[in-house]
Amino acid sequence: MPVNKRGRKSRPSSAADTPQHQDAREGSPLASFKTSGISNLYSVAKPFKNTEYTNSRRWKNLKQVVAQEQADSDWPVDFPAYWAIDAPPSLLPQKKYCDITGLPAKYTDPKTNVRYHSAEVYRIVRTLPPGSEQLYLALRNANVTLK
Repeated sequence: MPVNKRGRKSRPSSAADTPQHQDAREGSPLASFKTSGISNLYSVAKPFKNTEYTNSRRWKNLKQVVAQEQADSDWPVDFPAYWAIDAPPSLLPQKKYCDITGLPAKYTDPKTNVRYHSAEVYRIVRTLPPGSEQLYLALRNANVTLK
């Protein structure tokens, strides 16, 4: 912006004096874009793209990456790698889920040993026909087979 005698910035006298309109008058690439609108966006030269660039890198799948890393490995045998992770058993107790709904189970029916989430589910457990609780227990490998 031009500065007046008092050192303050003054406004341009007309819209044609603004920098945006000056670009349009000079015949720059912006001028053709502004006059043609968005429909002509792809015909504007894009100097930031190199048309001669080619990507020479090849994509590898997981099997190729694992084979290459095993072949190139200078690592000790017991070094942890993502293709052979042996985790120790967890120190946390196993989570218990409701046999009917799959929600976290807070309670266990002492008569049938079926886990349940709430009083609503307990009413359903009490109305199960005889023997069907064994089917629910078999789903989590906790069924009792009498010989």
